[in-house]
Amino acid sequence: MKVHSHQMSVYTELSSQEIAQLLTQFDLGDYKKHQGIKAGVENTNYFVTTSEHELVLTLFETLAAERLPFYLLLCEHLNQAGCAVPRPYRQNSGDILFSVKNKPAVLVERAPGGHIDNTEPYLEQISSGLAQVHLATANFEMSQDHSHGLAWIQHNAAELMASLPTQDQALLNQALAMFDQLPELPSGIIHADLFQDNALFDNGKISGIIDWYFAGYDSYALDIAITLNDWCLDDTGNYNRDYGDTFLTAYQHIRPLTLEEQQSIPLLQVQSATRFWLSRILAQRAHGESDDNITVKDPEIMKALLVNLIAAV
Repeated sequence: MKVHSHQMSVYTELSSQEIAQLLTQFDLGDYKKHQGIKAGVENTNYFVTTSEHELVLTLFETLAAERLPFYLLLCEHLNQAGCAVPRPYRQNSGDILFSVKNKPAVLVERAPGGHIDNTEPYLEQISSGLAQVHLATANFEMSQDHSHGLAWIQHNAAELMASLPTQDQALLNQALAMFDQLPELPSGIIHADLFQDNALFDNGKISGIIDWYFAGYDSYALDIAITLNDWCLDDTGNYNRDYGDTFLTAYQHIRPLTLEEQQSIPLLQVQSATRFWLSRILAQRAHGESDDNITVKDPEIMKALLVNLIAAV
């Protein structure tokens, strides 16, 4: 198994003294070392080692502080429910969210393991992990809208439409017209972004479902569709139905799907591909190409998947 360590980004510099001082607010042992880590777009991240724990310190550079308690309390709830979700630690005062250099911040356990390159051996693990999350969010008291649901797609499609090439406009209109067929489906808080870079594995087992900052209320089947679209592809980037069947069978051992959910998944895969195609166009326009600090994913790859998925509905 080829594992590479989780990459994140550093925007706010912190000294060992500053982190040691922060740790006095917790009961997590004494400061040993820390290391800035590169990748994500919106956060500063450090690995922090104490005498007792391996931790990740995250400073939120752009996310509004008032939205953060929802995500942190959700992760705490899922961790306590036995899901593979790293635990956010509370300060001795009981606070789960605190401030570092005027940025909201959180200290979370560092999940062991790393990312995987070949998804096939891990399909049962990731689908079971997702099903357990869905069972556990059903009794989570808080809620908020899914920020990138159908309303987001419709709004951004309208904004972008005129600037797209003619054949892309036709493709987008074709996708948008299909969403009218979607029924009401069982819903709750979903992860909404469970790509391979948001899952960690240790010795073949799922050890961490991370990066919950798109989580919100939507259909559980949409969460499945989003995940299928990244984990169940063949070498050419098209949907692999055999992988999908393996995923769905394992999911249903834990949370059986209604017939309507099963029938809606192909259409929800179209919805998911449309969302990520549009979000990647927007990211590319905002940031240009990838550089040392920001990874910009190629919209054309998601567009090709969208064409493939529309043909399968």
